[in-house]
Amino acid sequence: MKFWTSPTHIFDYAFNDVSAVFFDRYPNSFAKHIVSEDVIDRKITENTIFTKKLIVKKGASFLKSVPNWMSRLNTIQIVPTLEESIYDRKTNTLITYTRNIAHAELFNMDEKSVYREVDNNRTSLSRELFVSVNYPRLSSFIERVLVMSFRGSIRKTLSGIQEKLEERFGSPISSAGALSQTNSLVHEKATVLTDKLLRRKPKIDLEKA
Repeated sequence: MKFWTSPTHIFDYAFNDVSAVFFDRYPNSFAKHIVSEDVIDRKITENTIFTKKLIVKKGASFLKSVPNWMSRLNTIQIVPTLEESIYDRKTNTLITYTRNIAHAELFNMDEKSVYREVDNNRTSLSRELFVSVNYPRLSSFIERVLVMSFRGSIRKTLSGIQEKLEERFGSPISSAGALSQTNSLVHEKATVLTDKLLRRKPKIDLEKA
């Protein structure tokens, strides 16, 4: 098994802006491997939003990085994943947990991401990855290959989120500049929408559906 922690990435956008985009980040130009995305559970309290999604992906490029003779991983066409997220308005954090729910007899990849407010105009993202491969004698080597390939794929993930941020909120604010009037209004709208979502009760009990 292998464990990897990514360097912290900074988005030059407010926490509520990044959180709003996270829940609506697909589709984007850098995520063409996403087949479908469905909310299967959502619970809303005074300060938190808990969301569970089923995200179906095409066989990821990092799985195909393992040679044919070495593993069956590169023959996987579809990877259903479960994503659980906890948005906390009180602490200004968004924590996500993602794991594959198929092909567990071959591999397990568990990812934790933490979005956290840095200041009014910036949000940090840190990620941790745990990889375990069940393949006699070659497990350790395959795990290293998967981690290295996954590290490369993160650039696309960050680019996709950045693309959606720019589409919705405009270009990022420079560190030396102050919030423009337009971005201030957009940020206020994002905050109002989030507050409304927290106050709104779900119309459908997804657990019973």
